[in-house]
Order: sequence, then C-alpha cells, then structure tokens
Amino acid sequence: MAQALPSDRQKPIEIESNTADIDNKKGISIYKGDVVMIQGTTRITGDKVTVYSFKQEVQKIVAEGYKKRAYYEEQQPEDQGTLQAWGHTIDYQVAGDKIKLVKQAQLTQKGDTFTGERIDYDLTKQTVNAKSSENKSSPDGRVKMIYQPKPEQKQ
Repeated sequence: MAQALPSDRQKPIEIESNTADIDNKKGISIYKGDVVMIQGTTRITGDKVTVYSFKQEVQKIVAEGYKKRAYYEEQQPEDQGTLQAWGHTIDYQVAGDKIKLVKQAQLTQKGDTFTGERIDYDLTKQTVNAKSSENKSSPDGRVKMIYQPKPEQKQ
C-alpha cells in the first residue's frame, strides 16, 4: 500500500451537505446530511463530517455513518490503484497521514482486503493494524485479511 497522490494535498477541499455549522474561532466545521467531501482524488462521505482546523489548515477530518458506513477513497500513485476504506467512524489525521476506521472497519487496495472492528492505517509508513471485536461470540468479531495472488507474468 502507498500514500495518496502528492498533488491532492495542494487542491481545494469541496464539501456538499444538507447543513453546515462553522465555528471559525474554534476551528470546527460540522456538516450533516449525505455529506460528500472531495479534495483531488480523495473522497470522503458520511452522514456527518466534522473538519478540525488550526490557523485555517485542516488537521483532522472525522466522518460518521449512521444509516450506512462512512467511506474514504483516494487514488494511489503509479499502479497502486485506489485505496478504499469503510467504517461507522473514519478518523483521518491529515497532518499525520493516518486513518482510523472504527466499527465494521474495512480497507481494500488492489484486491487485498482487511476487515475488523478497528483498523489503523499509516499512509506514510504503509502499515495496517487491525483489531477484533471485544465480543468474542460475534462471528464478525475476528480480524480477516484476504490477499490476492500476484498475476502470472507472461513470457
């Protein structure tokens, strides 16, 4: 796994929602109702998206999904494809390039899939840490990883 296209961070953030509550003094903006946020190839959706800023620079974005899971997507450089992530809560630490997926978490790239109750993904270090549910009796409570085989090289 790799990090997002470098040019994405230099593009404007566009947000569409049903409502917006913005507190510039505290640096908190709350968007509700079928929220769609786009920055370059990065796309975040959820029922509620909260943007935390400091000195007009976005530090953290938290997307929450109530009816369905929140969603995160970004195009990866070169031939890495698209990184996709789902969770009822997606905590994206913009400054630290880290994503925390909570509750029914799923991360997919190039056919490889990681699922668990919580997934921490470091975009810079390219590390995944998945945790199972505390409820051991739940069949979906365990961490699951599916790796696709590499395609055969044609000669």
